[in-house]
Amino acid sequence: MADNTSNNNRIAKNTLFLYIRMIFVLLVGLYTSRVVLNVLGVSDFGTSNVVGGFVSLFAFLNATFSSSIQRFYNYEGGKSGDEGFTRVYSAGLRVHIILSIVIFILLESFGIWYVNNVMVLPEGRLFAANILYQLTIFNLILVILQIPFCGAIVAKEKMDFYALVSIIDVVLKLVLIIILPYLSYDKLIAFASIQFTVQVVNFVLYVSYAKLKFKCIRWTKDVDKSLLKGMLSFSGWTLVGSFAFMFKGQGVNLVLNSFFGTVINAARGIAYQINSAVMGFSSNLTMSFRPQLVHSYAEGNVKRTYSLFSSQSRLCYFMTLMLITPIILEMDYLLHLWLGDAVPDYTNIFASLVLIDAMINTLNAPVTQVVFATGKIRSYQIWSTIVNLLLIPICWMFLKMGYDAWIVFLLTIFISILCQIACLLVMHNVFRYSYREYVCHTIMPCIKMTLIVPILPFVITCLMQDSFFRLILVSLTSLVVTVMLLYFCLLNTSEKNLINGYIQKFKKSNRLNIEK
Repeated sequence: MADNTSNNNRIAKNTLFLYIRMIFVLLVGLYTSRVVLNVLGVSDFGTSNVVGGFVSLFAFLNATFSSSIQRFYNYEGGKSGDEGFTRVYSAGLRVHIILSIVIFILLESFGIWYVNNVMVLPEGRLFAANILYQLTIFNLILVILQIPFCGAIVAKEKMDFYALVSIIDVVLKLVLIIILPYLSYDKLIAFASIQFTVQVVNFVLYVSYAKLKFKCIRWTKDVDKSLLKGMLSFSGWTLVGSFAFMFKGQGVNLVLNSFFGTVINAARGIAYQINSAVMGFSSNLTMSFRPQLVHSYAEGNVKRTYSLFSSQSRLCYFMTLMLITPIILEMDYLLHLWLGDAVPDYTNIFASLVLIDAMINTLNAPVTQVVFATGKIRSYQIWSTIVNLLLIPICWMFLKMGYDAWIVFLLTIFISILCQIACLLVMHNVFRYSYREYVCHTIMPCIKMTLIVPILPFVITCLMQDSFFRLILVSLTSLVVTVMLLYFCLLNTSEKNLINGYIQKFKKSNRLNIEK
């Protein structure tokens, strides 16, 4: 019990570090984006995005291998301790070296041809674009090679250092970008050099910390071939699911474009920008839970694995509901505050429906983690891929029948619910749990929260005119109501006892300080 309490404390502490990191990165990122746009100008800023975006297509493979090595660190570390970490590191580093070589060859052959012969670039900027392209390639290679080290840091739950490096990253970028206007060099090349320099610093920090802090991070001559085969198989099936998810988003975008044109795509793009900002908060909680969930399963502690799964499901849902309630209720005001009068039609409807879909999808992340912990992901990826890809023909059919553009987002919500049901059924085959317990202890509390939380904030929006004061009041009301209901509707008995223990400890600490 004491061990579980210590682990829960670590989850809370790591979540706090990740939230501090995200808030800092988000605020500085918004400012630096504006500075870069002003310094580079629209043309060079667009060039930076299109060249960087092309290279990032290949980073898709990197994201897949990153989630794979993370899972194996947690699983093998939980089962075999430091020896398991060493085997995963040695196999994983080999995989990432090979992956970086393959991507480098592709980018330096097909990529060079595409940039110089197909990509539409501003006149006279081909040389600068090629320098940018080369620096972006080396940037990506460093990111790939640092994954085994960064993954070890996250698996060992050193989120304080992980957050610190992220803060150092954005501070360095901010300082260098502020200097950028005063440099006499080509601004686009200088900007690319800044990005690369900061990535070199990140690489050195991650590698040095992992090598110095963890003795288990060492190269071995012999590689565990069965482990290597398992990692490649796991990555292959993960790639299938990731590709389906990416194709689902881009496919829907193309379907909307074919029926309504680019204005609708712009509205959808803004909606997903809002979604990305909001979902970053719940993803931090997911990252905090992941190492211990996989570790618990590897140790054979099924009860704790399910407990973490249930707690994560409810807390991620609660966090997202608390954030999106004021955003949806104040959507028109927020869009006007952000974009002025240049808000594309349908943006408010699209953004609201996208946020509702995101809230439903928070329940899927814990399911994915449990299935990934078991390593038996083939059926899970097949069924989630089939359900997700159904969205594209269904959307096309409804739009062909004459429905308005917003129907696509309603259908997306429907598919997300269907996918959640399918994933829960597949999860039951690899990790036995009670459907009834899941519905009673996870789904029903979430439904209660969804029905009750918006009531008071909605009343405020009906009684007051649009204003910044109303935005603050609605946000605070949503926060207070959600936190109050969290204790009574969302937490189980053991979680309430844990919080009561924290409160008693805090009171005791204050009393001792007063007595001193």
